[in-house]
Amino acid sequence: MRKIFFVIAFALAAFVSCDEWEPVYTFDYDEPGDFTPVTLTPNTTIAQLKALCTKSPVDIQEDLVIGGQVISSDQTGNIYKSLYIQDETGAIELKLGKTGIYNDYKLGQWVYVKCSGLTLGAYNGMLQIGYKDESGEYETTYLNVQYIIDTHVFRGLLSDPVKPVEVSSSELLKSENFGKYVTLKGLTYGNRIFCLAYVDPDADKTAMSNRIFLSDQTWGVKTWAMSKNGYISYLKAGNFDNAVTADKGNKISAIKDKVIANATAYSVSHYFTFGSKDVQVRSSGYAKFADTQIDESILSGASKVNLTGILTSYKGEAQFTLIDLTGVEIVK
Repeated sequence: MRKIFFVIAFALAAFVSCDEWEPVYTFDYDEPGDFTPVTLTPNTTIAQLKALCTKSPVDIQEDLVIGGQVISSDQTGNIYKSLYIQDETGAIELKLGKTGIYNDYKLGQWVYVKCSGLTLGAYNGMLQIGYKDESGEYETTYLNVQYIIDTHVFRGLLSDPVKPVEVSSSELLKSENFGKYVTLKGLTYGNRIFCLAYVDPDADKTAMSNRIFLSDQTWGVKTWAMSKNGYISYLKAGNFDNAVTADKGNKISAIKDKVIANATAYSVSHYFTFGSKDVQVRSSGYAKFADTQIDESILSGASKVNLTGILTSYKGEAQFTLIDLTGVEIVK
């Protein structure tokens, strides 16, 4: 069996939901013809597995097997080291701990997971399945080691991609919809963003004097997220001059040179209104479309928008992840 290896190394930064990471792309995939699909018989559904987590984390010791079809892709860089699968009962995030996942796990492909030895846990309310985090910092961590992935996660037959489930505003916060591939229709722009930036990302990220919260307005941000260069361009244009550090000790205009010198990419959550509820559409600063301008008709409210992607939750609020920009449909 021959293999092709592509390695593009970047610096890796630890991240949480509001922090940032820089991806390390390591593509290791079989040449056409080398892949032999595996077929396993699930003995539990994804919904039944998630129901075990009445109090997280849960270390799974039973020989449980789930199966589902791939509904996510990391090809654009907006999903990182994770894979989402969905069956007829629900969906869940698998913390695979590798990049270039889309090379091996195609949209619609069946994937089976032997859950014994894995851990079911939540990250700010969003259930995931991965490895036990011995540090105790998180409830789950990435599988990381290929041997561990190979003994727990099995690639099955290729099939047609899953069609998105239309979710109404009244169904938005139902836990059974979290992790699913969905379409939300008729959203309007909420005229505010959230972004947590830092004076110096290499310094203490818990220090209020180091944190910059961009929230409660748009701050003139018209792109889905901010690459490093995109962030610098906003800084130089003066968009964030009136922002202050979280301890209110410094106005950004007074320390702009320092902030520019320490610039990196940042995720941005754009708020959209969906019925009576808010949806945070969160995009990574390392996504290929990070610096793509949002259509002016969306930003002005002249047009509504339909969104298709992965529905998640963060601290009890709806959060939405685009797989790529084909998931954005302007409704005139």
